[in-house]
Amino acid sequence: MKKVILLSLLFIAAVAVKAQEPVFVKGDKAVNVGIGFDNYINLSLSGEMGIMDGIADKGTIGAGIYAGVGSYISSYYSNYYRAMGGVRGTFHYPFIEKLDTYAGIGLGLEYYRYDWDGIFGYDDHYSHMGLDAGFFIGARYPLTEKFLVFGELGYGIGYLTAGISFKF
Repeated sequence: MKKVILLSLLFIAAVAVKAQEPVFVKGDKAVNVGIGFDNYINLSLSGEMGIMDGIADKGTIGAGIYAGVGSYISSYYSNYYRAMGGVRGTFHYPFIEKLDTYAGIGLGLEYYRYDWDGIFGYDDHYSHMGLDAGFFIGARYPLTEKFLVFGELGYGIGYLTAGISFKF
């Protein structure tokens, strides 16, 4: 009798727990426009396309590009400007219904410049261009079929980026 009850409960649990359907699949395209925050405020633009699905059953690999600009302006003695752009890859996996959850990496070029007014009247600047790599986790939630909100945490354009996304 205990085995029948246990098997019945397992069957009910298996029927009740439905696997989440993929939200981002091969051929889907998305464009994100966001505002990022860390030591300064920046604007970002990224786009991606699903290039392979069925990974680990429901996962999708995406590839795309990103660009961002940022600035920190101090009223005392320094200004900081930053621009970056490159490519990024993502892995999407549906953990929660309707929520497009993903993780990714980015690789590109970064340019930054510091300008400062010295305490003793000495003005100077420093600039640098180099290779930059980043990683992130994120999620997109649909408000309509084509209009979504997104958020990302990680290292790259900003530690926290949030904004709107368009899917087509």
